[in-house]
Amino acid sequence: MDEVGEDRSDQWWGTRGAQWARFQHKTEGKTVFMVNHHGPLPVGTGGLCGRHATAWNILRTIGTHADQTDVVVLVGDFNADASTLTVQEVGQRLHKLYTGSSFGGVDHIFSSCGEGQVVTRRNLGGGGSDHDALDVVLKI
Repeated sequence: MDEVGEDRSDQWWGTRGAQWARFQHKTEGKTVFMVNHHGPLPVGTGGLCGRHATAWNILRTIGTHADQTDVVVLVGDFNADASTLTVQEVGQRLHKLYTGSSFGGVDHIFSSCGEGQVVTRRNLGGGGSDHDALDVVLKI
């Protein structure tokens, strides 16, 4: 895990991370670099570090730990909707494949795979969470 942001003092819960792991298919040999992020508060601000820094810290985590041949998948509750600089900056470097509807659209799925590799995308509903579960299937 890399720390990529911190909540502002007016809504402070702590630092915010990007948890990552690399998964390799045993027979195909293809690798997915998976990142989960829970964005800083207050919603839409980028927290203490701001929108731009939070986006770049996430991208730095990917650039530091992923191999060039990895398929990158970035998911999470960004605490930022599609209009924010955080989401726009990430979207300049990764394809935004899906955005949920909870809390004005703060949950996102990005990937280095483009639209042509999306098999399905679905909103699975809350299932006990205050956010909807989002599902995107990619052909890698």
